[in-house]
Amino acid sequence: MNEIKLEVQGYYEILNLHKALLEAKFHKSPDNFDVAGSPIIAKICNNIVDMLTEYEIEEKGKDTWSEWRKIENHNFFKERAVENAQNVEWEKLSYEEKELLTKNIFSPFSFTEKNVIDFIKTVDGKFNIE
Repeated sequence: MNEIKLEVQGYYEILNLHKALLEAKFHKSPDNFDVAGSPIIAKICNNIVDMLTEYEIEEKGKDTWSEWRKIENHNFFKERAVENAQNVEWEKLSYEEKELLTKNIFSPFSFTEKNVIDFIKTVDGKFNIE
């Protein structure tokens, strides 16, 4: 397939695209449950926050996005992520598949391996998987 480019003009357009994607990934009643765990959407979300971070550093000489990006700073998004994980066939996934899905669901947030392990244990607990 030929490359298709999307041009976003300026900080506020990319910031609002970021907000729209967060809304789609972490919506309480999504129309499409695949959005939250999509590796393509995860990559786009991560790229957008990377761009916002770069812009802020270049234009303002500071970086507030790195702190914002830490998943442990966002209980709301973590709770939504648990709910989203329950809307896939979680109990049928291997541990490795759960890890990958968790990382996609968490995007654009940064996380530790402990965050991933704790998340998997939490969702497994919702299904009584031990």
